[in-house]
Amino acid sequence: MRYYCNICKKDITKGEFLYSIKEFDKPLCREHQDLLRKNKIQLTKINPEEIQKEYEDFVELKTNNLDEELIYKDSKNSQMSLGKNIALKMGRGIIRSARKVVRFSKKRFQIRKWKSIILLRMTKTQLKKLCLEKKINLNKTILEEDDSSGEEYWKEVKRTREDLVSILKIRLKLDTIISFTKRNHIDIKDILNDIERIKAEWKVKELKDKIKKNGNKILLEVKKVILEFVPFRHYDKEIYYQDTLAQFLRSKFPDTKIEVSVGSTRPDIVVKGIAIEIKGPTSHKDLVSIADKCLRYKQNFPNGLICVLFKVNVSKQLYKEWLKGLKEYHPDVDVITFP
Repeated sequence: MRYYCNICKKDITKGEFLYSIKEFDKPLCREHQDLLRKNKIQLTKINPEEIQKEYEDFVELKTNNLDEELIYKDSKNSQMSLGKNIALKMGRGIIRSARKVVRFSKKRFQIRKWKSIILLRMTKTQLKKLCLEKKINLNKTILEEDDSSGEEYWKEVKRTREDLVSILKIRLKLDTIISFTKRNHIDIKDILNDIERIKAEWKVKELKDKIKKNGNKILLEVKKVILEFVPFRHYDKEIYYQDTLAQFLRSKFPDTKIEVSVGSTRPDIVVKGIAIEIKGPTSHKDLVSIADKCLRYKQNFPNGLICVLFKVNVSKQLYKEWLKGLKEYHPDVDVITFP
């Protein structure tokens, strides 16, 4: 069997192939392994303060070297050089990009951490079962040396528990691992709560960035506030979710109203001309009814429509398909779900 680099197509040994699959999830020669490793290290070590310093040096250099006619629009009235203004914009762009890279790296690290914690709660038998389900080899190849001849050779050995955790963490997605724990009744409720909490924090941060980038848009502000809402408990009736969310919104937006009738529509909550439709506990019938409301509500509430779903009691696959269809036909409708 021929082993070759996925990038340059150069022939590699079986040992290089197996090592590369384990570390980088694809076959690479040593040169491209080193290159990818350096890039990863560089990304994780990005420091916004260093970028800020480089940007300030860039501003100083450009300002000192630009021609006087370019630096000043008017020699008497200009307060900032044209060159410095351009450099400031470039500098802000560099810093924003660096922050995105750092945030992405932190998310990736956090997801790997969750995967490790969940996998470590499994027994070796359960880890093997997961490997077999996903067609992951239970053995690994290691390089050994012959005591008598001193020659090196490759030997296939069974993976240890730590090896199984390591390979599954790299190969599988977080949702796949969580799905396996549910099917095999492995208790990870505390981890799932932590995942929900931190993912909600990520959404709030992303919305804050959008508000900064696009200006003070009321729809984004309302959505951000809803994401910060924490229900007191699970309710059996929708009206309790409606009342508690309305009270929370009223603390931020005093003009929040309940069930305002406009034409044939009467959304559960209205904030700044934005319709908010609430479902909870959410059944398949509730999801079907939302599509009809999307058509009518947007005619009477042009500022936007937000659907807030509490305790969705449908299969994960059905919900994914419903959400995909809704986004396809109503891309401007926001959907927020609470467990």
